[in-house]
Amino acid sequence: MIEALSAIAAALGDLQSVASSITAPAAPDTAAGGASTQGASFSDALRGALGRLDGTINAADTEAKSFASGNPDIPLSDVMVSLEQANLALQMAANVRDKVVAAYSTVMNMQI
Repeated sequence: MIEALSAIAAALGDLQSVASSITAPAAPDTAAGGASTQGASFSDALRGALGRLDGTINAADTEAKSFASGNPDIPLSDVMVSLEQANLALQMAANVRDKVVAAYSTVMNMQI
């Protein structure tokens, strides 16, 4: 349960850092061919969040398979907790995706 809260807190911190970088954009880096450093930080934050999600799901899957194969060192409660953490992480990722798509469509529908 605590690991799920720390994962949610980490994702929230990533989203807050992305939001703060959007509200106060830096000047474009002309040495990198005109690409701003903000695009790289958003993609890195997104890649990191997806990597943590994938790691959580893989760890839960590995633990469940190990328990199903008869490993006596893994209690059922640990398996259930890790599966629920993976489920919550996946639900949170889906909710974030929905919010990003809604924000994108709102921006695209704005008249200039």
